[in-house]
Amino acid sequence: MALASACGFRYRGVMVPYRKFIGGRQQSHRFADSRQCLADDHDEEDTLMGRLDGKVALVTGGGGGLGTAISVLFASEGAKVVVQDLNEAAAAATADQVIANGGEAMSAACDVSDSKAIEAMFADIDDRFGPVTVLVNNAGVDSTPGDGSGEGNTGGDRQIVDMSDDGWQRMLDIHLNGAFYCTRAMLSRVIDTDLKASVVCMSSIAGLAGWGPIHYATAKAGLLGFVRAMARFCAPHGIRANAVCPGVIDTPMVAGVDATMIEGLKMITPAGRIGQPEDIAYAALYLASDESDFVTGETITPNGGLVIG
Repeated sequence: MALASACGFRYRGVMVPYRKFIGGRQQSHRFADSRQCLADDHDEEDTLMGRLDGKVALVTGGGGGLGTAISVLFASEGAKVVVQDLNEAAAAATADQVIANGGEAMSAACDVSDSKAIEAMFADIDDRFGPVTVLVNNAGVDSTPGDGSGEGNTGGDRQIVDMSDDGWQRMLDIHLNGAFYCTRAMLSRVIDTDLKASVVCMSSIAGLAGWGPIHYATAKAGLLGFVRAMARFCAPHGIRANAVCPGVIDTPMVAGVDATMIEGLKMITPAGRIGQPEDIAYAALYLASDESDFVTGETITPNGGLVIG
């Protein structure tokens, strides 16, 4: 019989804290007090840890927006964080923020679409922190040189006609090749070990609904197929793969969007607002943590109800 208290519930003589079962941005005082309850109970040592303790997490595109929010949150939950970005200063700034908050971090500046650079980065991570066990494939852009977006193309029915080979290919190189190169480098280090690992690919509602520029929507949809196939192949090795499809999020990527359009999006979003980076970071945290140990090949879509189904 389980007896509940303000701190948790007792099952077979052991006080089990609520935090074992309930995740979230903040804990109420009763959840925070669970550490003291365990100590007072004397049934077992206080085993509460950060949700990513002992894990090495690589966040690509970590120099701003979602990447920074994910890096900071993961570090606060105990992960050693590697912040990758094409922009060296941006990557270093996020890593410095993590360190200033008491976490462990290193930065890495490289192009995710360069497979040799990715291998070199992973070798550096091995030397500093050991093998990566959490990978967040977050690096991405929403426009590329030659995609016609700066030439009067409003994203309508001429966007395919106006798209150059280079504009199309660069988008796929960053999103799909980048995710593949990083995932391959990670798996090569953990697939034949006893380490559990998690891959989280940052897709988009554009990949679900076909919104936005066609090369962007295509790349994001491709990540969903990548995750599903990877999940089947990797599950026997204790490696999971999942995707997050954010809605409209308040990041530098949407900073240039007309304010009237943003207000319109708020009006048609059931939640009545656009998302914040932390909304996505917590979804990624769940998928990265052992709390989602039985979840693989799935997609979480934090978008306030803008896209349902």
